[in-house]
Amino acid sequence: MSSYQKERAPTEKEKHYVSNITSDTTIVALPPLNELIATNGTIIGDISWMLDFAIIAFPKSGTTFMKDYLNQTSETYVYEREYCMKRHEDVGDFVREYYDLHVRYNQPQYPKTVQFGLKCPGVFYRADDIHVFAKYFPRTKFIVGLRHPVKWFESFYNYQVYRNVSLPTNTSKLIGRCIDHKKVCTDRGRLHAALARLGKTPMLENEELSLLYGQDIIQATHSNTDMMTSSTQDHRRLSVQPDGLANEIFLYEVRQIHDKESSKELSKSIQRYLGIHEEFPEIQQYKQNKTRAINICNGEHDKARKVLVEHASSASNWIQQYFLGSSDVTVADPNSFHHLLNDWSVDPC
Repeated sequence: MSSYQKERAPTEKEKHYVSNITSDTTIVALPPLNELIATNGTIIGDISWMLDFAIIAFPKSGTTFMKDYLNQTSETYVYEREYCMKRHEDVGDFVREYYDLHVRYNQPQYPKTVQFGLKCPGVFYRADDIHVFAKYFPRTKFIVGLRHPVKWFESFYNYQVYRNVSLPTNTSKLIGRCIDHKKVCTDRGRLHAALARLGKTPMLENEELSLLYGQDIIQATHSNTDMMTSSTQDHRRLSVQPDGLANEIFLYEVRQIHDKESSKELSKSIQRYLGIHEEFPEIQQYKQNKTRAINICNGEHDKARKVLVEHASSASNWIQQYFLGSSDVTVADPNSFHHLLNDWSVDPC
C-alpha cells in the first residue's frame, strides 16, 4: 500500500471515470511496475505514457497559476508541489509516484480519461532535465509561459529575496552570467537562448545565431577559425539536443492570463492542445500584492534594465522569426501573443 493510500480516501475527482470508450475500443492495461523499473531504480521499460504534459515555463511566468488552473478539471491532474527530474535517479522516484497515481485514478495505459502532468519551472536552464525528457518522455506536451525579461527579472529578484536569498542591492552586479550559485542574473533573461536548447530551429543562418549569441560572437567566428565554425558546434554551445526534442510546445505570454478577452482564448487553446473534452472554467482575474525588494523602474536599476531590454528585443525577434516556424510550436491566441511579444522591444518602464 502506498503513502497516498495510507493518507486519505480517494477524492471525487479520483473516482471520476468519464468514458467515451466503445465496445470496439481495445483497453491496454497498466504493465506491472516491475516491468518498468528494476529494484535498483534503473528504468527498464517504456514510461513515456506516464507523463502527458509538463508545465516547465520560466520561473515567475504563471507556472503556479497554470498548475492550479489545470487541476480544476476532472480530466487533468497536476502534482501539487513542484516535481523536477534533475537527475536520472529522480526518474525512478517519478515512476513509483505516478504509477501509484495511475492506479488510484483507475487509469489503463490506454485509452486514458485523466491526463497527468507536473510543474517544474526552469527546465530549460538545466541540460540534465532536458536530457531526461528527451530520453524518457518524448511524447510529453510542454506548456511554456513567457514574460518580458525586465518584469521577469524584477519578480524573480523579489521572490528570491522573499525566500531570504541574499542578493546585491546594486543590480548592476547581476549583469551577465549567474555566479556563486545565485539564480538571478541578466543572462537568465535571455529566454530565447534557453528555448533554443530544444533544437526546434535550424541555427544555420548568421541572423539567427546573432540573435542567440550576439553580433560580436558571429563576427569573431568569421575572423577566427579556432572558434565556432559549424552549426554542430553552435548546438553544443547551448547544450542543444543533437536531433532536437520531439515534444510539442504550447507558448503563452503571462499577460494573456490577466487580460479578460485573451484569457478566454487561452483557456480554449489549452483545452485543444491537451485534447480535453471538458470545458475549462473561466479564468478569474487576480492581483498579487507581495512586498517588493526592488522596483525595477527606479533609476538605480537603469544599467541592468538596459541589458534586459536588449535581451528582450532579441528574444522577441527570435521567437517570432524562428521558433514559431516549427510545426511543433503552438501559441495561445496568436494575435494577442504577437502583440505582446512586440512590446518586448520597449522598456516597460
